[in-house]
Amino acid sequence: MFDLADLSLGVIILLLRVAVVFLLYLFLWQVLRVVTHDLRGSATPAMERANQYGQLIVVSSGQTGLPVGKTFLLNPVNIIGRSLENDIALNDTFLSSQHTRLELRNGEWVVEDMNSTNGTFVNGFEVRGTTTMRDGDVIRLGRIELKLVEPREREHHSPNPA
Repeated sequence: MFDLADLSLGVIILLLRVAVVFLLYLFLWQVLRVVTHDLRGSATPAMERANQYGQLIVVSSGQTGLPVGKTFLLNPVNIIGRSLENDIALNDTFLSSQHTRLELRNGEWVVEDMNSTNGTFVNGFEVRGTTTMRDGDVIRLGRIELKLVEPREREHHSPNPA
């Protein structure tokens, strides 16, 4: 004979299972949405800052383990050295704790050695006093070489007359 109580209990259990699966997928979708939103939000200010001031790109890392191509976004004033309190901290025993200052002055990058033990070099020449750097110049600190990449001017294209 047909038992209505067993059928309704089976339907209720099935509906509860479907509801749990639905809630699980809803939860995972919300987590994914929040994570992607946070990742997009954190990348935007970094990209704007990179476009605003420029960046240093690792050309040669010596024995530091830094990956070639790693970028360091620049501020208007940057202290570079071994200390973790610096704007750009590099793990190289040939660096002083505060090795070099890289500063944007009147639209030009100026490098100043901060009385480091092993000196600072721009394109192979030792920095004495202050030296101006341009886009593509390479600065050597200890065993690390970094290339200056200035932000590209945004080109304004007019629409093609057609």
